[in-house]
Amino acid sequence: MHKNNTLKFMIHKLQADVSPGGQSYASDSLTSSSKCGKIVPKGFKNAVARYLPPSEQSFLRNSGENQAQGKVKYQANIKKKLSKSWTNEMFEELNSLMDLRKNSFEENKKPLKNDCEIYFTGKIMVMGDDLCSRKLTENSLVEINEDEKGYFKGFHGDHIAFRYEILESLGKGTFGEVFKCLDHKTNKFVAIKVVRNVKEQSKLAQEELEILEELGKNAQGGDEFIVQMIDHFEFCGHLCIAFELLGMSLLQVLENNNYQGLPIETVKILIKQLLTALKTLHTMHIIHCDLKPNNILLKEKNKGQIKLIDFGSACIESKKVQEYLQNLYYRAPEIVLDIDYGKSIDIWSLGCITAELLTGQVLFFAQNDHELFKMMVETCGLPDRNYIRKGRRINLFVDRQGKLKLKTVPNSKTVNKILQDYDDDTRNFVESCLKWQPEQRLTVDQALAHPWISSVDVNECENIALF
Repeated sequence: MHKNNTLKFMIHKLQADVSPGGQSYASDSLTSSSKCGKIVPKGFKNAVARYLPPSEQSFLRNSGENQAQGKVKYQANIKKKLSKSWTNEMFEELNSLMDLRKNSFEENKKPLKNDCEIYFTGKIMVMGDDLCSRKLTENSLVEINEDEKGYFKGFHGDHIAFRYEILESLGKGTFGEVFKCLDHKTNKFVAIKVVRNVKEQSKLAQEELEILEELGKNAQGGDEFIVQMIDHFEFCGHLCIAFELLGMSLLQVLENNNYQGLPIETVKILIKQLLTALKTLHTMHIIHCDLKPNNILLKEKNKGQIKLIDFGSACIESKKVQEYLQNLYYRAPEIVLDIDYGKSIDIWSLGCITAELLTGQVLFFAQNDHELFKMMVETCGLPDRNYIRKGRRINLFVDRQGKLKLKTVPNSKTVNKILQDYDDDTRNFVESCLKWQPEQRLTVDQALAHPWISSVDVNECENIALF
């Protein structure tokens, strides 16, 4: 009986949303909630309280401000109490009312009477922060929008937080998934990063959020080349970060160019922008830690302005928490050897990216750290013994006699050979980024002042076409 009554009160609540004046067909009297500035049926609060422990029932009934918290607890409990005694007719009535509610909202384009900021209900219904169900059926009402690995299960036409309409997936990784969405509040497209609901990823995402907020508050110049965070919130147990929607990555640009490399003047403008973004980060003692073509996006299709994205691995220089990071192809020697690192790991990655944009080919196309170390020796020569002895992983690469375990020919594939078709300034710039010892690499300021790039005007980025 409780289950039938619960469904009936849900129907009554929806009827209140779509009926004239917001009055329920049921005879519930109304009480106000100060938190959302909305009208909450007293019957709704009583029905919510029915599924809470006795100690919490009076608290919920007497506190409009905490009704949302009670609803979450109610939703968590209702999942366990659903039954096949709910008739198909009742499900059909509830679904039809959901459609009426959606149509009512779309006509008025404003939050409905009994809701806080509902801008889009979508093709798929999601209720509360714990019960996230598809279109209501006996089987789907208890379905949670999360798979066994903690990924949010978003589908085309679904909504996020009753505001964002999911249009497509832009990419999926260890962190979670990024969706292209339409913001029904602003009528603009956005990219929403929905973090996996697992402890490690949630912690990293929280650190990313702190860095993005710091950039938003204190960045002084250069932030036009860094992705803009629009909003952040929690939905169905997942941290969500909304960003401006950008274009394709530089990796995709290279793919479209059949990996032939880009014109040198184009590369100069791209690298100058990237350095300007890095200057902003490094001035604030932030290390990006994951520079790669896939994390550098065009602001607009076929236009030369770029934006640096993905601060999921970024850290404050004084608060480094990860020892093993960076994409393998762009990983600095100190990460490979496990030596203390700093901002200069970003400069190493930038040198690799510069060579790749010029040639169209990954500079260190390694399969593992051993192969990467071998390629570094071939390109950059033998490292200083005193330096590599600092490495906590030195035994993987050097024997007790101090000889390399891997057979290789030092300096057999130098930058001068790889970039033999380019001028001295170009080769020197890349070489100066790819030094074994961090203190010997260019700093951001030195790189910006380098003859290869110092005269480049980043404002010219709008005037170049990439394909």
